[in-house]
Amino acid sequence: MTEPNNHTLTDNQNEQTLNSLRDEIESLKFQLKKKEDRVASLYGSINALVESHTTEVRAYEDVEGKLEDIIEKLRERVLHCDILDYLKVKDSNQFQFQKLW
Repeated sequence: MTEPNNHTLTDNQNEQTLNSLRDEIESLKFQLKKKEDRVASLYGSINALVESHTTEVRAYEDVEGKLEDIIEKLRERVLHCDILDYLKVKDSNQFQFQKLW
């Protein structure tokens, strides 16, 4: 069996303990606020990154659509011919033309 605690704190000791606990609570609140601010900052960074990525994806999709349109127009103009061969010949001709100048 345990013995009863006959030691009681004085008013001064009680006051010191309360002050120490209050200081500790304030310190913990401050640390929590800093962590909450950091989390908010990270959320902001993530949102900016996602928005940037979404913008890049849209731009890629726009370019891809335009490229498909260009390829389709080329197919209409260059009948019964491989588009890549046509472009290679065209690029080669332009390169040779530039070398002449």
